[in-house]
Amino acid sequence: VVDGSEKDGRVNQGTLTTHIPAETMDFFLCRAPAAKQDSEDVQVGCCSAPATKVERYDVLAEQPLLAQEEEEEDEFPQEEPEPEIDALEWMSTAIFDNKTMQQRLPGAVYTRFKEAMVTGAPTNEEDQKVIADVIFKWAREQGAVNFAHWFFPMRGGGGAYGAMSGAIKMDTMIDLCWSSAEATKPFRAILPHERLFAGETDGSSFPNGGLRATHTAAAFTTWDRSSPCFVLDGTLRIPCAFVTHLGACIDDKTPLLRSNDALNKQGLRLLKNINISTDAKAIHSFLGWEQEFFVIRADLYRKRPDLVNCGRTLIGKLPRRHQQGELNYFAPPPGQVQRLMFSAQAIMLKLGVPMAVLHNEVACAQHEMSPIYCHSSFSCDNNVLFMEVLEREAEKLGLHVLFHEKPFAGINGSGKHNNWSLGTDTGVNWFYPGKTDSARNLFVTAIACLAHGLCQHNEVVRCCVAHAGN
Repeated sequence: VVDGSEKDGRVNQGTLTTHIPAETMDFFLCRAPAAKQDSEDVQVGCCSAPATKVERYDVLAEQPLLAQEEEEEDEFPQEEPEPEIDALEWMSTAIFDNKTMQQRLPGAVYTRFKEAMVTGAPTNEEDQKVIADVIFKWAREQGAVNFAHWFFPMRGGGGAYGAMSGAIKMDTMIDLCWSSAEATKPFRAILPHERLFAGETDGSSFPNGGLRATHTAAAFTTWDRSSPCFVLDGTLRIPCAFVTHLGACIDDKTPLLRSNDALNKQGLRLLKNINISTDAKAIHSFLGWEQEFFVIRADLYRKRPDLVNCGRTLIGKLPRRHQQGELNYFAPPPGQVQRLMFSAQAIMLKLGVPMAVLHNEVACAQHEMSPIYCHSSFSCDNNVLFMEVLEREAEKLGLHVLFHEKPFAGINGSGKHNNWSLGTDTGVNWFYPGKTDSARNLFVTAIACLAHGLCQHNEVVRCCVAHAGN
């Protein structure tokens, strides 16, 4: 107990200075030693003298800190935040979703496009021209100048996570006026229909640069019609599958699309044989992801080569206190992190992603955001898009997001859950027991099929999920 008194806003140390050596007193008061201290008063605790100036003192070096060291906090300046908007007012305004398509396309074209998505038939060329023209006009209204086939290549097991999981090749929405007789032809703003639905690019480095011969380097992208186009940062993004010239998949989307085709074909066959929901025309797989991540200061992240290069720590020591008391779980998020999550939430809602949940997770600096479930192909695209958006928004706030599943040894990892189900186009959920005999029979049958499939193909499932990336 310090027997001190306060007088005129200054601290009188009283008996404290009587029993404690002067150099120890200097340390306690966070001031320079008497020989180096000027005549200005020193601020102590919550009691301060009027018009006083405190000199920062390095206790270990026993000398004042240099002026430039005091400015280290501004080494990574933050961008000015964008003005806040009503996220619900702007939701789904930057996505060419089913509602927008139905409003803008001629009725017959819209109907044929939806039927082709069910049957798997290609969209005919005349309809492609109409759809490309409508999407071009809509994208220009959104401020788009470029378009890009957005795909998800195999990266050779290198542990790609976050925005690295996606790939884009941007092209300006222009083309030559081929009807011109000039040698140097003029160009015009347009989205050619053949470049909307398909594209060609270099695939020589996927999944690894040493695995494919040069004469087979070509790769092709094709629009996944089950995942709508959207506009982000002035670019119309077109979600695509990515295959070789012989049709071999070199991406993560194509296996999913082929799996969905198999589920649709065999699922309809099963329903017919058990005489349940025989009016169904399609089987859909649904997915809801729960993305967990750590948020740390960007300047501290840059000081850790292991985090920068591996996404996780390779050296270090656990703090004495971290998550033992579960103090962080569902606690109010820190102000800067909440600002980050609200910003990402607003952008994702604008892009048509139904972000519904955000909260603190168990470990310190660990958080979670997740949407309402939707079609599996669209949902997987949204997961990659979310990681890209969150990383960029964090950078604006001087933060960095770690998406690695286990970035800190000994501390809770990020359990990135997927909630998966199957259902018919008539609204029957295969994994819901229901309250009728037919619903219960379908539930038991679906569980039996799932268990048998996991038993027969467990190694394939293991290879899909046991990966260093996200």
